[in-house]
Amino acid sequence: MGAKELQHGQRPRRGVLDLEAQFAFFRSQHRHPVNAAAHALLAWPILFTNLLILHFLPLPSPLDPALALALAYAAAYLAVDRRAGALAGFLFLAAWATSRALAERLGFATSWRLVLATQLFCWTWQFLGHGLFEKKGPTVSDLPEVFLMEPFLIFLQILNKLFGYEPYPGFCKNVDKEMEADLKERRELAQRKIT
Repeated sequence: MGAKELQHGQRPRRGVLDLEAQFAFFRSQHRHPVNAAAHALLAWPILFTNLLILHFLPLPSPLDPALALALAYAAAYLAVDRRAGALAGFLFLAAWATSRALAERLGFATSWRLVLATQLFCWTWQFLGHGLFEKKGPTVSDLPEVFLMEPFLIFLQILNKLFGYEPYPGFCKNVDKEMEADLKERRELAQRKIT
């Protein structure tokens, strides 16, 4: 990052599909194990309930906003990594099919209550994870990127921890370097704000 950006306290934008930058940022924001676990356990239920409620939008028959959302996520994940993206895309399509069946079985009234309870519980614990364990709130300016990429980044982190998966050789080393640089820049920005 250049000195000009640091002077004004602004960080350059990461590319939404820049997997190394997104993963480094994600890891730098979820360093505490409790916060990381909360996100790993709660991000996918948020997405699932988003798909569930979308089945009740009153649109003409051939249009399916839940399927469109699932396909959009799958396409984005395929764009950043073919192997893990294909698996995550398959999980999204499975979630769409399951949410469709659940929507038909539960109906709107029960589905809406389930969605509301799940969203409140999951979002509350994710924000608490940031506040209590990371000692800082999530970066709100990055929410569009977070909504798109965080489920995949969580999935990628699980694949890496369980199976040593990397999208390509050297990916994790590059991410570690970028994460350390990001953390250093944040410390410098915080120090400049104090002085």
